[in-house]
Amino acid sequence: MDKSSTSWLDRTAITLAMACGLGRIKKAPGTFGSIPGLALGFAIHHTAVTMTARWEPWTYALSLMVMLTLVIAVAWWCIARTERVMGIHDDQRIVIDEVAGQAIAVCALPVAWPWYIAAFVCFRFFDITKPGLIGRIDRDGPGAFGTLMDDVLAGIVSSLLLLAVLYFLPSGVLE
Repeated sequence: MDKSSTSWLDRTAITLAMACGLGRIKKAPGTFGSIPGLALGFAIHHTAVTMTARWEPWTYALSLMVMLTLVIAVAWWCIARTERVMGIHDDQRIVIDEVAGQAIAVCALPVAWPWYIAAFVCFRFFDITKPGLIGRIDRDGPGAFGTLMDDVLAGIVSSLLLLAVLYFLPSGVLE
């Protein structure tokens, strides 16, 4: 890729798609790319709690959905543009999909290290093993859709699994 022939929008998309260089790490770029997703998920959670503190409880879920939709839209744009400019598809250097998936996995969980570690491990497990529909989307999904949506689904499955664990835990176990 020649820097002189790419626009600043292309360079911005590539930089974001590679999570400011984390995607260029030779060993386990997806794992390193998932780490900023923890911070993004925390920021989304904190923003939703702050915004909806005086409103009805359902507005928290709506706030999460709006912010996550924006994250997914930005990730989609970055991936599509990066794949087009660089002539690649689902390259391991593109890790914004891991950032988005990890943010989804953690954003609705309690802000506590055990939950964040569990979300990280759970998301990485589903992202690496790609069971069922996650693998099918990864294999058969075209373009940016296939690159992004397997991680989005891995994040959703991880979040739902951990929220179910949280729901069924006896009261006081984590106190």
